[in-house]
Amino acid sequence: MKKVPKFNVPAWPIGIVLIALGVVFITKSAFGVSSVVAPAYVIHLKVSQYLPWYTFGTSEYILQGFLLMVMCVVIRRFRWRYLLSFGTSVIYGVVLDLWFRLFGTEAYASMPARCVSFAAGALISSLAIAFLFRTRLPQQVYELFVKEVSQRYKLKMNKFKLVYDLSSLAVAVALALIFSRSLNGIGAGTIICAVVNAPLIAMFGKALDKVFDFSQ
Repeated sequence: MKKVPKFNVPAWPIGIVLIALGVVFITKSAFGVSSVVAPAYVIHLKVSQYLPWYTFGTSEYILQGFLLMVMCVVIRRFRWRYLLSFGTSVIYGVVLDLWFRLFGTEAYASMPARCVSFAAGALISSLAIAFLFRTRLPQQVYELFVKEVSQRYKLKMNKFKLVYDLSSLAVAVALALIFSRSLNGIGAGTIICAVVNAPLIAMFGKALDKVFDFSQ
């Protein structure tokens, strides 16, 4: 089968748009957001009570800016191109808020709709990350963190991704308990995403590599 050539560049906008859409669907399922975005979501729920303009998208890129500084300390280096990843995070945050404006922020009421929304969100998010892992254009800080730390310490990316997701879950749980003494925004869906994200990303990645040529 002949691969679709020169898909390195198209993979970037596809990944950004899809990952924001996936986050919206997971959030509207009310089963708990994915572990990766859970810390930003928990912070958003708390801060937006006092600052209405502090949207989920805003919380996302502010937290990713902090994560970028942590990454530089962990890998012991800084490159100017890392700032482009922060720019990507800002674009993602804006797209995320636009999707919420389109679909609304309220959770779906019926259980079937919630289940479909969660499943669609989990699949779309994993597919989006698989695209972003294969582009040479600036990724979000979330993906950049996994990629740079994996390369720096010669770790298997998919396995480190799982560790990263579980760590994000632990941070989100701690913040939720500190802020509200509850697990608002975190639920069974959060745990499911933490476990299945890495395998789904690997599965979609293998499928994409069979169809598209990301080498150029």
